[in-house]
Amino acid sequence: MNQKLLNTVLLSLAFVAMVIGIHRSIEEQDVAGNYWIFMIMLILCIIYWYRKKRSA
Repeated sequence: MNQKLLNTVLLSLAFVAMVIGIHRSIEEQDVAGNYWIFMIMLILCIIYWYRKKRSA
């Protein structure tokens, strides 16, 4: 798979996870219950930053 495409997919999935986490937190009024969604977003961001730094 193309490295730039994989970076784009990682960043897009992180953004989608953030939007879903925010939406569910507002709807359910429970940020702690949706903590795992924000952790997935953070892990995807860290992987993206690591890959970006390694390729530079």
